[in-house]
Amino acid sequence: MKGFTATKEQQKQAAYWIACYTKDNEDEPFGIKKKLVTYKPGQSKDRAILKYCTELMKLNQNIWEILVHQGPDQVPENGDQITHRLSRERFAGSTTKI
Repeated sequence: MKGFTATKEQQKQAAYWIACYTKDNEDEPFGIKKKLVTYKPGQSKDRAILKYCTELMKLNQNIWEILVHQGPDQVPENGDQITHRLSRERFAGSTTKI
């Protein structure tokens, strides 16, 4: 730090694909969007995306399940690319229950 100006911490970004599903159609997403999460070094980018997805589910009651991945395309090549699964119903492998 030099003088009276504070040094600004460098922020990082992580890109995630978020696919939203309804209860009636868990095979085809009704919406897919790319979300950039900004975080500071030492903060958890996973915690930030989970918080965002949880709020998304609280705001939209039609969302039954959310799949999150960080691949290059909207649709993951395989299930191993999925980083988080959020659902209104608890099941093995889900990240959280809303």
